[in-house]
Amino acid sequence: MNPKFILKSLLLTLACFVILSGVRSVSHAAESAQHRTRPAAAETENGYYYTVQKGDTLWDLSRRFSTTPWVWPELWEENSETISNPHLIYPGQKIRLTRIAGSRRAGTSAGGAAEAPVGGIHYYFSPIDQYGFIRKVPVAPEGIIFKLQDSGRQMISEGDIIYVRSDGNGALSLGQRLTIYRTFKPHIDQKTKELIGTQHLLCGVLEIVQREPQYAIAKVLESYRPIEIGDLLMPYQRRSPRIEIKNSQPGIDGNLILAEEHLSIFAESHVAFINQGRRHGITPGQIYSIYRSDEHNFGNASSPNKIVIPFDYGELLVLHTEDDTSTVLITDSRKESHEGTRVRTPLALR
Repeated sequence: MNPKFILKSLLLTLACFVILSGVRSVSHAAESAQHRTRPAAAETENGYYYTVQKGDTLWDLSRRFSTTPWVWPELWEENSETISNPHLIYPGQKIRLTRIAGSRRAGTSAGGAAEAPVGGIHYYFSPIDQYGFIRKVPVAPEGIIFKLQDSGRQMISEGDIIYVRSDGNGALSLGQRLTIYRTFKPHIDQKTKELIGTQHLLCGVLEIVQREPQYAIAKVLESYRPIEIGDLLMPYQRRSPRIEIKNSQPGIDGNLILAEEHLSIFAESHVAFINQGRRHGITPGQIYSIYRSDEHNFGNASSPNKIVIPFDYGELLVLHTEDDTSTVLITDSRKESHEGTRVRTPLALR
């Protein structure tokens, strides 16, 4: 064969290889650039949302926003109403993210206070300000609602003008924001007969708009549930809806006390209280298992041989803690729970 022809063929092959390599490099660079410029999650008052881009999968989005791809079933479950098949998501779909990872610049909260940067995995729970607590020594009220400006109505709601008076513990200053709440009879443990504490039910938020010598005029800014004449006032403290997930405390073994709305059956998405708190090592952001104990008797009446097997069937997330109790959100429940249902540290951490 002609040596010149061989040389030309080799040069042509080499040129094609260089061109194709360049195309692949440009394609890879473009793909990397596209990945870098993918939009971030958009924050709304109801949580974080992400708009699906071409090439996205739930696996990749879980890895991107939660640091691990293995939580993709949780991401799908949260969006199951709009995503029927977890393996088929389409550009333009909006996905809600309940857990989001990564640092966030310090910003300004709705109340005007600066928020510290957050990192790690977070659970976003926008209505966190609406849920109360159980405390052994009740909060000393700063005031009480005694009149609604519109005397023709009994129920008070958002936007209403009301009259409040000091209860001896607060000045009720102009511009001050206060949480509206009410309490119930002290809750007693049915087995030990010991005092658990008094439930504080949060009903809304008001702002003092006018101060008179013997009373103050206020406007209801938010109403979580119906507000009544006689409801009490305490200082308003904003809670962050971004709950950082933390390691659970080893050795916890307690029980559900009651549901906040006094339901007889607890289920997923209900807020409830447990009989473990700060002094037990519990902090907001920890996750605990809901469980039952199955008993098996391999003996007889004269010689019992019982084996007790605990079985986890749900999870709860700690929202708020007091010394001896905590407010929790039931995030997963495969069967109904009730007062006295057991709660423990997840099995892997015990």
